[in-house]
Amino acid sequence: MKLKKFLLLFMSTILFFGLAACSSEETKSGASDSEEKVELRVAWWGGQARHDKMNELFDLFEEKNPNITVSREFTVENQYAEKFTTQAAGGNAPDVMQTSSFFQFDFVKRNMMLDLGPLVESGDLNVKDLDPMDIEGGKVNDKLYAISLGHNITGVIYNKAMFEKAGLEFPKNNWTWDEYVETAKALQKSLGKDAWATEDEGGVYRVLELFAQQRGKSVFKGDGLGINKQDLTDWFTFWDQMRKDGLTPPADIQSEQGDKTQEQSMLALGKAAMISKSSNQLKIYQGSAKDELAIVSYPMDPNGEKKAPLIVASLGISAKTKHPKEAAKLINFVVNDPDAAKIFKGEHGPQASKQMQEVIKPLLGEPENKEYAFVDEMIQSSKPYPSMPSNSTSVQKLLLSTNQAIAFKQKSISQAVDEFFSQAEQILNR
Repeated sequence: MKLKKFLLLFMSTILFFGLAACSSEETKSGASDSEEKVELRVAWWGGQARHDKMNELFDLFEEKNPNITVSREFTVENQYAEKFTTQAAGGNAPDVMQTSSFFQFDFVKRNMMLDLGPLVESGDLNVKDLDPMDIEGGKVNDKLYAISLGHNITGVIYNKAMFEKAGLEFPKNNWTWDEYVETAKALQKSLGKDAWATEDEGGVYRVLELFAQQRGKSVFKGDGLGINKQDLTDWFTFWDQMRKDGLTPPADIQSEQGDKTQEQSMLALGKAAMISKSSNQLKIYQGSAKDELAIVSYPMDPNGEKKAPLIVASLGISAKTKHPKEAAKLINFVVNDPDAAKIFKGEHGPQASKQMQEVIKPLLGEPENKEYAFVDEMIQSSKPYPSMPSNSTSVQKLLLSTNQAIAFKQKSISQAVDEFFSQAEQILNR
């Protein structure tokens, strides 16, 4: 009997410690699960300078978060929207993607992006220090879909040495269209046949939008177009005359520019005196240009609307991601980490976080100071970027191909305008 009691006590003791050990292993396993290895696919666009910067940024993120590997996908801006929408349609979108005021509305309306509100409420995403206008720039229909990397305004980046050689004064903000054309003609006389006053921008959506807004309109309105055929005819006619006057590159040379990086651009190589781009790109072009560059506002209609729309560049999360918390951790790192800020250094303009702006202020060079001064002046009369319908990115691409058809003399302006409106309406009604 005593032996039975002893054996029973012995077996109970073994069972107790066995269960305790299992419980301990389960606890360890649970802790391990919270630090499971995760791969995040991240996509962005840009030139080599930006790619280098983003790679350095994500190398540091991996160092600080050894359980997360960042798989990197990047391309030039002209190819980005089409590539990402194709991936999303096939259920293969990156977990984290760069977006901007040009793409965001379309991405959201295609159900490609995650509503970030719950991640903000849970504390996984920290937006407490972000400027309200940057937060608003990431919203569609009052829901937050993207976290701002910075804000910028479209302007004309120009080569100061080419202006000086032509005996021209540097342009000032709010210059007129007439002044812009007169300047281009004076530049061209000085440049001869080896370079051009400006690139052909008849197919560039961002500047057509500025042209339309000066007329009190927008390229898009609701689910359709907000401009009429006369507006587009006037726009294409203006650039057709610029081509006829020899102020822009021939069609074959211009058509090659779409897939080139800033480092390979005509502005950086001294083949163009002016180009219209987002203000944050001044420093990128300056990094490859031998001459000093500066920036001025896009030309204005003296009788028209003078408020420039604010462009917000941002990061969003795919609606199909399996790792929303890790994706949020990466975005938090880029936006709120001082070490990240020192690498990122206002890549997309003044950063959304006021604290991070203070961190990088001592690190800014002359190109960044010019850019920030331009934004500070122009932002006083800026306004939010207008909403765009689903498939608007496809219409932006259509604008480029339509302008090219005119430049190559494949279509008359009237024919091109008629076909643009017909095709755009089909695209927007899909």
